[in-house]
Amino acid sequence: MDIAIIRAGQMYRYYLRQVLVGDGRRPARTSLRRVQEEADVPAGRWMGRSLAVLGLTAGDVVTDQQLRKLFGERGRHLYADRIKADQLDAGKPPRKAWRAGALGHRVTVVGVDLVFRPQPTV
Repeated sequence: MDIAIIRAGQMYRYYLRQVLVGDGRRPARTSLRRVQEEADVPAGRWMGRSLAVLGLTAGDVVTDQQLRKLFGERGRHLYADRIKADQLDAGKPPRKAWRAGALGHRVTVVGVDLVFRPQPTV
């Protein structure tokens, strides 16, 4: 069994390399959907109880931008830029306006990947 600890800054890269494109590489400037189609991997779909907070509904297709915000930028709201602009327009200081687009608490370890592999003699 292989065990990999996934840290906050690695989550976006982990999903792109290990989950979303079928354990393959994603060429630069190639859309996630196109790579998934070429690898014969179905599109990811959002599931869960808190989707409404993010402006999503169950079954929506996962996009590059959504992944980048949630995982690549360490837990930013999907509409963080709009939230920040609204906060600045309301007279909030830049630091507070930026924090308004953050989701939850920042954590160092966000996941553990367990891969079970058969013995070479099998």
